Amino acid sequence: MTNGDFKFLKIFLDHAKRAMSRETLMNLIVGMEWTPLDPDIDNQVARLRKKIERDPTHPEIIRTVRGIGYQFTAAIGPDGPGS
Repeated sequence: MTNGDFKFLKIFLDHAKRAMSRETLMNLIVGMEWTPLDPDIDNQVARLRKKIERDPTHPEIIRTVRGIGYQFTAAIGPDGPGS
């Protein structure tokens, strides 16, 4: 997992079950310049999905929320994801 992948995963874990806009995600990644049409967030999410989803073409862990952005949907308990 790259440093960028880890940063995005940590943000999703810290904000689990909450839909986050691309703007929010970019603001949480310190030092990233962006524009509203910037594909960087989408590309980063696609790379992360390839690494953590069973089937990245039908994501269940990081879902696209139409009109908003992305949401981490996996259960997270006191012992970590899936507990």
